[in-house]
Amino acid sequence: LQSMMNAIRMVWIISRHYNTDERMVPLMERIAFKISEKVQTEVNIKTILKLKPDQAKRIIKEAQEVLESWYTQYMKVRQKIEDSGTHIRWEFDRKRLFEHTNYMAKVCADLYEVAVVLDEFDKFLGPELKAVTGESEGIDEVINQVNQLVKPLEAVPFVIFDRRYKNEWLNCMTLFNEDVVSIENKTKSFIEMSFLKLRSAE
Repeated sequence: LQSMMNAIRMVWIISRHYNTDERMVPLMERIAFKISEKVQTEVNIKTILKLKPDQAKRIIKEAQEVLESWYTQYMKVRQKIEDSGTHIRWEFDRKRLFEHTNYMAKVCADLYEVAVVLDEFDKFLGPELKAVTGESEGIDEVINQVNQLVKPLEAVPFVIFDRRYKNEWLNCMTLFNEDVVSIENKTKSFIEMSFLKLRSAE
C-alpha cells in the first residue's frame, strides 16, 4: 500500500483533474471499498474459524495489517508533505476514508484473539494430556465444548464488519470470553482432580 499511496500523492500534486477534494476523496473511497471488500471475502466468519488455527491466524492477521496500513500509509504521506514545507495540503475526510476500514481492523483483531484461544486449547488438549491424565473421555468432552465456542460467532445474523452492529458484535465477544473463562476453570478443576486420583492410586 505504500507505493500506491505515494502514487496517489503524485496524482494529487500533478493532475489537474484530481487536485481537488471533490475528485480525490471519491477515488480514495473506491480504493478503501476494494480493500474492505477483499478482506470481507477472505475473512468470512462462517468459514474462517473452521480452518486450522495457524492458517486462520495468518489470514486474519494479514487482513488486519492491510486495513491498518491503509490508514498509516495515508498519515505517513500527510506527514511527508507537511515536512516538505510546501503549500500543498493533504487532508481529506478521514471519516469517509477510514472509519469503516479502521472498524474492520478492530473486528479482525477480535477474530485473531479468538483464533489464538482456539490454537492454545488445541495444543493443550492434545494426546499428551490424555496420556498423562488417563482421562481421554473427559478431555474429549472439554474439546467438544471448545468446538462449540465459535458456533455463536459463526451464526451471527448480521455482517460482523458493519459498524451498525457494533454493540451486537461486542456482546458476542463478551459472551465468547465468558465461555472461555468457564472452560478454562472447568479444565483446571478437571486436571487437578485427575492428578489427585493418580496420587491416591499410588
